[in-house]
Amino acid sequence: MSKPLVMTHAGDDSDGKIWGIEGINLLFILAGLLLGVGVAMMLFRQHAPLVSAAGGLVPLVIASAYVFGLRQGKPRAYDTDLLETLAGCSGWAPSRHQPRNPLHRP
Repeated sequence: MSKPLVMTHAGDDSDGKIWGIEGINLLFILAGLLLGVGVAMMLFRQHAPLVSAAGGLVPLVIASAYVFGLRQGKPRAYDTDLLETLAGCSGWAPSRHQPRNPLHRP
């Protein structure tokens, strides 16, 4: 007796989502939050509460902008390819224009 064919969507697999944020991206936001709390606590000892809160928001805003601007909903390695392209390399160039060894630049 043959087994029935089961249709799967293996290409749709992901790392999962929490609150609509994809897997590893949540760790970037949590790291920004933790760093922001640390910065705010250090600033609170010598500055006004408003200054320390504003300073603590900076890491969280940077991490959130990175995640939602360059990672969330984008293809894998989009952020690194964009960085390579902006650095003057061939991040998104066709393979015939890329060097064989990525460490060797002509």
